[in-house]
Amino acid sequence: MKPVVSVLTPTWDRACYLPNVWEGLTAQTYRNFEWIVANDGSADNTIKIVYELAAKSNFPVTLINASCRIGKSTMDNEAVAAARGDFIIWCDSDDVFLPHALETLYNSWESIPSEERGAFCGITALCDTENGVLGRKFYTSENAIDLTWNDLYNKLNSDLVIFTRAELLKSNPFVEVDFLIPESSVWSIIGTRKTRFIPRVLERKHYGEKNCLSFSGVMAYNRGNAYAMAMSRETSATLLNRKELLLRAINYLRYCWHGDIPLRKAISLWQVHGVDVWLLLTVWPLSELLALKDRLQGKVRKTHLEFIAAQVKVEIDVKRLNFDA
Repeated sequence: MKPVVSVLTPTWDRACYLPNVWEGLTAQTYRNFEWIVANDGSADNTIKIVYELAAKSNFPVTLINASCRIGKSTMDNEAVAAARGDFIIWCDSDDVFLPHALETLYNSWESIPSEERGAFCGITALCDTENGVLGRKFYTSENAIDLTWNDLYNKLNSDLVIFTRAELLKSNPFVEVDFLIPESSVWSIIGTRKTRFIPRVLERKHYGEKNCLSFSGVMAYNRGNAYAMAMSRETSATLLNRKELLLRAINYLRYCWHGDIPLRKAISLWQVHGVDVWLLLTVWPLSELLALKDRLQGKVRKTHLEFIAAQVKVEIDVKRLNFDA
């Protein structure tokens, strides 16, 4: 039977965390879902663990395997392409869904009148860590709220549980220019639509684990960051104040420096004219000084060069492991 929900788990050398993701899925009260694990060229025993988990799963499991590390952006696109569900939701390798998560999300979608669903990108809910609920609190109850996804993210400014219509993600893939491009590059486009926000925690996150892509203190994935900032520029222009927009322009050019994106290309990506061009030209020298400081401090890693080399040699295959589940 075709699943309604596709749960995506991109992973890189994190075999030891996958059983926790699997246990969270096994405990789900809603059962019509599939699990897609996108293995980004892991050197540990990820493949063995996924096969073992699939063998005892009562839901279908797909393994997407890259022969070498090619990055989260590419693996996310591969997983989205392989997804058979009407809805897609990510559960990263160090995260766990609460048992009622998928049921709550699906029932919330069903509560939207069918004639109104085209205006929605999906359903959104809260995450927490061992230190408490993530995000700035602007809500006063657990009642659902309808607003655009971009407006919601601006209010909360944190990771969220995002239950999204699959066709929107399939038609808006992540740009593959580095090992990682921030999700804002896609969500800012999809997020012009409404979401039904449930002010309830449905996922537990664990930050700072092995091979975490954030909080490393190293300036990596710079080309990906630059592209994401350019793609989300129009949305950010309506949500940020002048000071924030100025800092964003400075950091955008800083990422362009580290990502080997020349000024002409940077302006083209930013999709600006008139005064905005002069803004970029004005802050370009300051961005160059900051970029030089970053390099002198030894914290810049040109991951886009590694990514380009990996593109040439990578092989990716998709295995449906237990579709009799």
